[in-house]
Amino acid sequence: MARRIKLSVENLSKTFRVSAGRGAPPSLLPVLRNISFQVREGDIVSLIGESGCGKTTLLRIVQGLVARDAGNVKVDGKPVSAPGQDRGFVFQQASLLPWRSARENVEFGLELRRVPADVRRQRAAELLKLVGLGAAGEQYAHQLSGGMQQRVGLARALAIDPALLLMDEPFSALDAQTREELQAELLRIQSKTGKTVLFVTHDLDEAIYLSDQIVVLGARPSRVKTIIDVPFPRPRPPLSKLRGEPRFQQIRDEVWELISQKTAAVA
Repeated sequence: MARRIKLSVENLSKTFRVSAGRGAPPSLLPVLRNISFQVREGDIVSLIGESGCGKTTLLRIVQGLVARDAGNVKVDGKPVSAPGQDRGFVFQQASLLPWRSARENVEFGLELRRVPADVRRQRAAELLKLVGLGAAGEQYAHQLSGGMQQRVGLARALAIDPALLLMDEPFSALDAQTREELQAELLRIQSKTGKTVLFVTHDLDEAIYLSDQIVVLGARPSRVKTIIDVPFPRPRPPLSKLRGEPRFQQIRDEVWELISQKTAAVA
């Protein structure tokens, strides 16, 4: 039985107006042009492309933080026009509130929703355990490593039980070993929760390892060059082992070639 579509992006376009200095009219910076793709329920889909191609802008439009110029975004068939509780966002930096403990940071979204304190505390404890921080609930951001902070950020996003989890290069600032550990953790957590994930990355290996599909974006103004199905079944072996698979290297070479190809800008 075919799984339903969780996220639908249809002919999405975005142009920014950029200040040209005092007295000069603003210039136009086209970023996205007619972007279309779908994400099936329970899948992890990665957006990848060269730096500056609009990956983060696209993710923020899906979150409702940036207005689109044209096109449609739908989550569970409902149009997106503003941030909503059906979407959770994990940023590049964890951006934890320094005056709150890890547990209190996880509780923050629930607190805004006026969830009773005892329910918030139990939910936060469950999620901290899920992300491997069951004993760190009362520690503050300055007492946590970068990887631990990102785990708290993931737990905070999961706390509101979003239909769609949006992740903006969440592991890019971490050292290689911690990054691979958290990639494996994300796969474990996604398998346990069944969450649908839209993941922005510039790391080819990360995209292949995590994803069911990879959406390859062209240079700005960005269009979808192709969508690649990743054939490896779940649960997946460690990344170090998967890298040795010939098909892994074939996909990597294909994505690299697509990203490296320069596309003429279209006004």
